[in-house]
Amino acid sequence: MSLATKHVATVLVGSVLVLALSFAFVTPAKADLLSDLQAQVQALLAQISALSGSSTPSTGAGCYAFTTTHQQGQSGGEIMWIQKFLNSHGAQVAASGAGSPGNETSYYGALTKAGVAKWQAANGVAPAAGYWGPITRAKVATVCAGSVTPGVPGVPGTPVTGNGLKVMLASDSPPSTSLVQGQAIGDLAHFTFSNPTGSEVTVTSLGFKRIGASSDSTITNVYLFNGGARITDSAGISNSAFTFNDTAGIFKIAAGGSVTISVRADILSTANGQQVGVQLVSVGSPAALDTSVVLPISGAVHLISSAALGTVAFTYTGPSNATDNPTNDNRVFEASTVVSTHSVWLKALSFEDRGSDNDGDLKNFRLLIDGVQVGSTVTQAVSQRITFDLTANPKKLETGTRIIKVVADIVGGSGETYDVQIRRAADVLAVDSELGQPILSTDAGGSFPVSAATANNVGAASLSVVRKGDSPTDNIAVGATNVLIARYEVRAAGENVKIEALTASTTVAGQTSYGIDNGKVFLNGAQIGSTQDIAQGGTEFTFGSSFIARQGLIEILEIYGDAAHTDGTDYANTNTVLVGVAIAAANTQGVNSGNTVTAISNTVGNTRTISSSSLTMTKYSGYGDQTMVAGTNNARIGAFTISAGSTEGVNVNTITVSLSTNESASVTDLMLKDNATGVQLGTTKVSPAAGAGGNSFSVNFSVPVSGAKTIDVYANIKSGANAGPIAIEVDGSGTGAVTAQTVTFGSSSTGTLQTITVGTGTLTVSRDSGTPTNSNVIAGVTSIHVGKFDFAAVNSAYTVQELKVKVPADAATSVSNVTLKYKNSAGVEQTITQALALSSTAQTHATATFTGLTFYVPQNDSADVDVYVDVPTISSGAKSGAAVSVLLDGDEGFKAIDGAGNSDTTLAGSATDVNSASNSGYGTKYVRKTIPTLARLSTGYTANTVTSGIGLFRFTMTADAAGSVDWREISFAVSTSGMDAGDQLIDWTLYDVTGSTVAVNSAVANATVSPYVISICPDTSCTIGEAQTIGAGSTKTYELRAGTVTGWADSGDAVTINFAEDPAAINNAAASSLFSVYNMVWSDRSANSHTTATTDWTNGLLVKDMDNDVRSCQFGTVTSCTP
Repeated sequence: MSLATKHVATVLVGSVLVLALSFAFVTPAKADLLSDLQAQVQALLAQISALSGSSTPSTGAGCYAFTTTHQQGQSGGEIMWIQKFLNSHGAQVAASGAGSPGNETSYYGALTKAGVAKWQAANGVAPAAGYWGPITRAKVATVCAGSVTPGVPGVPGTPVTGNGLKVMLASDSPPSTSLVQGQAIGDLAHFTFSNPTGSEVTVTSLGFKRIGASSDSTITNVYLFNGGARITDSAGISNSAFTFNDTAGIFKIAAGGSVTISVRADILSTANGQQVGVQLVSVGSPAALDTSVVLPISGAVHLISSAALGTVAFTYTGPSNATDNPTNDNRVFEASTVVSTHSVWLKALSFEDRGSDNDGDLKNFRLLIDGVQVGSTVTQAVSQRITFDLTANPKKLETGTRIIKVVADIVGGSGETYDVQIRRAADVLAVDSELGQPILSTDAGGSFPVSAATANNVGAASLSVVRKGDSPTDNIAVGATNVLIARYEVRAAGENVKIEALTASTTVAGQTSYGIDNGKVFLNGAQIGSTQDIAQGGTEFTFGSSFIARQGLIEILEIYGDAAHTDGTDYANTNTVLVGVAIAAANTQGVNSGNTVTAISNTVGNTRTISSSSLTMTKYSGYGDQTMVAGTNNARIGAFTISAGSTEGVNVNTITVSLSTNESASVTDLMLKDNATGVQLGTTKVSPAAGAGGNSFSVNFSVPVSGAKTIDVYANIKSGANAGPIAIEVDGSGTGAVTAQTVTFGSSSTGTLQTITVGTGTLTVSRDSGTPTNSNVIAGVTSIHVGKFDFAAVNSAYTVQELKVKVPADAATSVSNVTLKYKNSAGVEQTITQALALSSTAQTHATATFTGLTFYVPQNDSADVDVYVDVPTISSGAKSGAAVSVLLDGDEGFKAIDGAGNSDTTLAGSATDVNSASNSGYGTKYVRKTIPTLARLSTGYTANTVTSGIGLFRFTMTADAAGSVDWREISFAVSTSGMDAGDQLIDWTLYDVTGSTVAVNSAVANATVSPYVISICPDTSCTIGEAQTIGAGSTKTYELRAGTVTGWADSGDAVTINFAEDPAAINNAAASSLFSVYNMVWSDRSANSHTTATTDWTNGLLVKDMDNDVRSCQFGTVTSCTP
């Protein structure tokens, strides 16, 4: 295209643009919402694109050094350049709108994928799948050979490699969007500056150019931001150019770091229809730019529209010309803020302190909106600015009046001023919630800044001294030296305060003349000034310049001394000491102002009591009087606790144990042990001596201040010891841990320990309540828990070494092995198994004899032994119906050894066996080849209906996988109430509804009186007919129906149905002998050539789950039934 042609095209495009804008933004078409604006932008850009279209581009148009793989769904990176390439190489992404020439975006959507696929197909890239990968990029490189411009100008993404300062369009730089005329700080572009070097880089100058169809006046103010913080004042624009300069650095980039800067501008209120963007044209820095950086770098061009933005107006209501002494939580700014038209999202708010104070004089700034803190606390101002960046969690301000307040801690600046204000409208990033653009805030009282009429004053410096909360209160030992007597907190506010001297004074109750020997003053853990006696009338300690109380910090002041008069004489037990400090105004000086501060009057610590060291001995409450058997070794014959007082800890060096003549004759090997660790203290007295103080133990342990230690006394009790009591006496001594004063404890009156009676031990055995309940068990199963037995030991521990377990002879062939489980003295579970033996048919029980047991029963405690059995299969000898219970033999095969080595050979002291089945319902297992399981169903009913011929009770019967089950009878308890004399529920039939519906009983079943039991027998009757069979592991579903239902539907009518249970166990028998007596008759088919006549039938006792089976229906105004 010739130069003349270019000029003509430019004029034509400009003219059409003006006409298009004139028609696109006439008053009736003004947009009130962001969606309308965006639609208008896209339409206008499409017109511009059509008007400015050219002939087929040259080979180099849209070319770029592509390095990144992209696919559908991604954003950023090189996607905008991919679209530019496609639009200029015959694979246009879109004719108009997003992706069209001049409207390329950074999103790889379906249109981009289609364009890539089209270009791939046209250029021989296979597969033509729309994936921008290495093959496609290689082909593009050949097409663009020689025409690719180095660098990455204007493309969002990761900075290219290199060694200097890198600059690029940021990945989050805003794409083309709609700005609104009259708005504040519109977001034009973001630029990322990366520092790959090992040193900090400072950027001192940035030059920009305004781009787009607009004029310099379109931008009324332009600023640089870092996140939500404004970092520059507005730059002036001339001939489209504007520059930011700061020799100290506009911003700094840490070594290996990066900084993203945004360019934001206030938009002219009459700029409707113009286009504006920015282009970075120069970067000034002491560091060199990387060679890969090509300037200029352009951001997107944004269209300016007309819309009704919301408004935010501030009216300052905070302090003005106030004088605030240094304190916390001072109100330093407040404004009544009126939000109108639309609610806004407050994303950032910056303040500037324009007073004469320094950055560190005000600290801990907190932003409160309507009394609630918003955002994080800002520690202190930086270069007088305080920014609350809320971009991560914006605060929505609804329309109406909001109170915005800032509070801070005034810690310095005595005699200076502070003036916290919103300096410029650009310091308020408040985004219209509907239009999505920042609002130009106003000062309702005039123009910015929003500030006090007169700066506020920081009051004079101050000093405070208070007793610290942890100033000691405990007693001071007699003769103690270098004791911390009192602790204080010293605070300076307004400025640092030098304290040149203080006066320490003391009062000692119980003394007419007094003082503190060797007084010392410590500041923050280090001594300042010289060591001096603290005189009765007070002593001045001087510090020169070593005591500076720093503003805003807490200094810790401590007074040390000896518990003695100034002449070195120790204070007596029960004397009390009180120390105070005072600071004269003349001994203070403000470091900055040179002024004195208000004097500190005498501030006292806590009253401290002088106390002698002490040890108290008491009988250990955790160990009571005992009865032990003669011959017990390592017997714990006493326990006591030694407690130290609150004055100081004590080092115990001697413990004396006194025994009477009888006591010394009854024990050997007397020793002491630490209760907590079990470690022996001192040496063992093999032959303890009789008499007071006869057994002295040299020990070495410490009892801390206000602490305690428990000591146990052990001995062996001789086998021939008398049955009389043992009650030893203990005393001892030690020295104070600090003062080394001698301390004693215990005596014949206070040191007597527990009474130990030498007696006899007993061991009793009973069936434990944890014995399992009766149940059916399947032959061939091992480790069936049958019994649990409790052994209780009194006065001595016992070890059971032998036990004999008995099983009724009738069940002997049904038990192959018996197993015991118990715990030994170490608490470890032991398991031992023995075979069951039956020596002759004349015996009533078979036995399993256990020897070598280590079953341990603790003294005055109990322990359990569990008994398990293995049941063989029916083919291996188990008998169907056998009732297995276990007994511990009372007079044979038992042996237990007590703590003294004595042997007990009768169980529980008698010849009586202990039976697992001694309580009805527990401790018996019935052997079966297989078992049925019943389960009432809660589904499948005609809901809430009682009428003839429908299921009123449904259940399943399941045979265990061990074998098939036959049943010949099952019965149901049916109870009615509320029904009139002529009303009936009769003619009951059970149906097998597993597949098709088949009647089980040929003749209906009936009973005459409610509650009645209906017995259902398969086939013709309960005396004639075949059994129902359920295969191994199979289930059948049954349904009970009443053939005749009359009179139902009166208020109060009710019917309840459940399984009829059998009350007691029976021996197996033929089916015909059982139906008339029992409610359920079933067989495990264990007999050879099983029929209804073989004796392998039993009743329904213990069949599961016949006890969870009730279904009821009632009539009120309608019928309702339980599920």
